[in-house]
Amino acid sequence: MSSVLKKIDMPPFEPFLFFKTGHAQTILSQVFSYIPTFDNGIKHFVKLPDGDTIVLIESLPATKHPISSNRIVLLVHGLTGSQDSSYMQRGARYLSQAGFHVFRMNLRGCGAGFHLAQKLYHSGRSEDIHHVNHWLSTHHPFSPITLIGFSLGANLVLKLAGEIGRMQYPSFNLDSFIAISPPLNLAASVKLLRHKKNHFFDAYFTKRLVNDINAKRHFISSLPKLNPNQIKSVLDFDEYVTAPQNGFKNANDYYKQSSSGPYVNDIKMPTFILHSKDDPFIGNADFYQIHSKKNIDLLMTQSGGHVSWIAKTDTPFCFRWMDRVILKWVNYINNQT
Repeated sequence: MSSVLKKIDMPPFEPFLFFKTGHAQTILSQVFSYIPTFDNGIKHFVKLPDGDTIVLIESLPATKHPISSNRIVLLVHGLTGSQDSSYMQRGARYLSQAGFHVFRMNLRGCGAGFHLAQKLYHSGRSEDIHHVNHWLSTHHPFSPITLIGFSLGANLVLKLAGEIGRMQYPSFNLDSFIAISPPLNLAASVKLLRHKKNHFFDAYFTKRLVNDINAKRHFISSLPKLNPNQIKSVLDFDEYVTAPQNGFKNANDYYKQSSSGPYVNDIKMPTFILHSKDDPFIGNADFYQIHSKKNIDLLMTQSGGHVSWIAKTDTPFCFRWMDRVILKWVNYINNQT
C-alpha cells in the first residue's frame, strides 16, 4: 500500500451475505446491476485523426452541491461495454453528485458512437484516450483530469499512463489515474477465461462480440461474417477478428503488444489500482511484479470478483464498495491540487 491509501479512511471490504466468491460477486454484479435514474447528459463528438468519431457523454456537477473543484473525471468502459454500462452510469451519477465534472467515453464503435467508426476498439488503442484527453484539455484548459478505466478500459488507462511516463504522449491536463480490475497480462487473462469454471463468462463475452461484429458488417465492408459455431471463445474472436482487423500477426501478438503490465512501472503520476485476488479471469501474479512506488497505490482485496465488490451493509448507499473507494481516492487527489 502506498501514499494516498495510508492517508484516507478506506473502509474494509466485506462481501455481501452468501456471495463471497469471485464468481458469485461477478455474476451478482451483472444480475443486480442497479442503473440509477438521472439526467443522461450531453453528447459530444470527438473526431479522431483517422476520421472515426468517438462520443463522450457529459454530466455536469450537481447544482445542489457546492462545486469545490473544476476537476474532470473521465470514465472508460470495458469489453462489450458503453456509456450505458451500469458501473459507468453509477460512476457518473455518484461523482457528479459529489461536485465533479464527469465524462463517459465510448470506445470506438460503442454506445452512441456505434455507427461512427470504421475501425474497431481493442485493448491497446490507448491513443484514442490520448486524443480525447487532448480534446478535453483544449475545451477545459483550467481543469485537471482524473482518468478512470474498468477492466479492458483499465488496461487502456494503465498503458496510456505508462506511455505518458515514457514521454510517448504529452499529459495535457491529466494528473491522475484509476484502474479497476485491469488485465495486466491479456494472454494470461484469456487463458483463465477459457477455464471450464469460466465458460459462462467466456460464452457471454463471445456472443456479444460476435453479435456486435455482425451488426457492424452493414457499414464496415471489411468485416467478416461470423458464425457463432466457429467463434466459440474470446480467444477465437481475437485470433480471427481483432488481430487481422488491427494489423497484428495473431492473437498472441495482439496480447503481447497491448498488455498494460510492461507499462505500469513507468507510470510517474498518482495512480490507484484496485484488484480482487478472487477475480475469475484476472490472475494475481502480475500484480506482485509492480514495484513499490510512492505514486502508485495498489489495493488487492481477498474477495470482490471482477468490477464488482458488492458489500455487506444495511445502508444502500454503501452497497457498492468500489464506488465509495473511487470517490475517496479522487477526493484526496483533488484536495492536493
